[in-house]
Amino acid sequence: MGLVMNLWESYKTSIFLCHQALNCDVDFAIISAQNPAGHTEHPYLNLRRDNEFQACLNKQRLPYRSVIGSAPDRSFQEKSWIVLCDKPQAVALAQQFEQNAIYWVEQGQLFLVPVLLTAKEEYLGSFAERLVLLSD
Repeated sequence: MGLVMNLWESYKTSIFLCHQALNCDVDFAIISAQNPAGHTEHPYLNLRRDNEFQACLNKQRLPYRSVIGSAPDRSFQEKSWIVLCDKPQAVALAQQFEQNAIYWVEQGQLFLVPVLLTAKEEYLGSFAERLVLLSD
């Protein structure tokens, strides 16, 4: 199995770390601007890309909130954004920021949606089961 498919498999196990409860009645995307095309970047470059993405969301007047995509054991974490937009807009944003995939949450159900990868969209189950609330 190649590196790309290994990445896809690891995306399917992600959990999401958040500091506040979420309303899962609305549909939203989870998008990162970090580590383009799955290549791990220097933390400074990731911070710059993250700031550019946040500025892009502000410019488009899209509501968003911070979230961290994480491996289940928390060995890998990536700053991401919950973005309230429609699915085609989410895919376009992810393409702009060179992302392999996004997560799409529809009626509380989690989907992994390929963007740069040629995989098929996959249903991953209940979003709430993968949401970890962090206490400050």
